[in-house]
Parts: sequence; structure tokens; C-alpha cells
Amino acid sequence: MGRSFIAGLLKHSAEITAVTNQWVNSYKRLWGGGEAPSYVCWGHNNRSALVRVPMYKPTKGQSTRVEVRSLDSACNPYLTYALLLSAGLKAIEGELRAAAGRRRTTSGR
Repeated sequence: MGRSFIAGLLKHSAEITAVTNQWVNSYKRLWGGGEAPSYVCWGHNNRSALVRVPMYKPTKGQSTRVEVRSLDSACNPYLTYALLLSAGLKAIEGELRAAAGRRRTTSGR
């Protein structure tokens, strides 16, 4: 179910980005290649991925989180949560599956 949710986020990433990155500087941050992701992919502890699933702690195996790393801090949080949930739930209903996550950064490091 988690990979289906991630697949929905990746599939609708262009639409999500259009709403959550409304300023010119938002796109400069994405294109710059710094801390923000530049590629549509997901991975564990991969900071160059659009969607990141951090590794869980051994004592807390039932808890995990998904980070969407392209969002601008000036976006409307209520609209953003609605977009992310609807994209993920739509993929769960449509039974989409995400491919395997990238282990390395997209730059090869």
C-alpha cells in the first residue's frame, strides 16, 4: 500500500509542483542542483530523490514516514496536504505500484 501511495506522488508530481511551487525562486531552487531534488524518483536515505522514505529505527519497525522534498515553504499547507493525499489515495484505488527505489544519489555518489 505504501508503494502505491508513492507511485501516486510520482505520477502526479508535475501537477503537485505546479500548485506548491508558485514563485519563480521556487523553480530556481529545484533547478539549481543544491539541496532540492531535480529528478522524479524515490529512495531510502537518498537526498536527491523527489520522494524520500528514511530508514526506520530497529525499535520502531511499525513507524515510517514519506518525505516529499520539492515543496516550497511559501505553499498553502492545507492545499498541499489535500493534493498529496488525493494523489496517493488515487494511486491506491487504481492499484499503481512504484518501481524499486534508488539506492544511490542520481549523481552517482
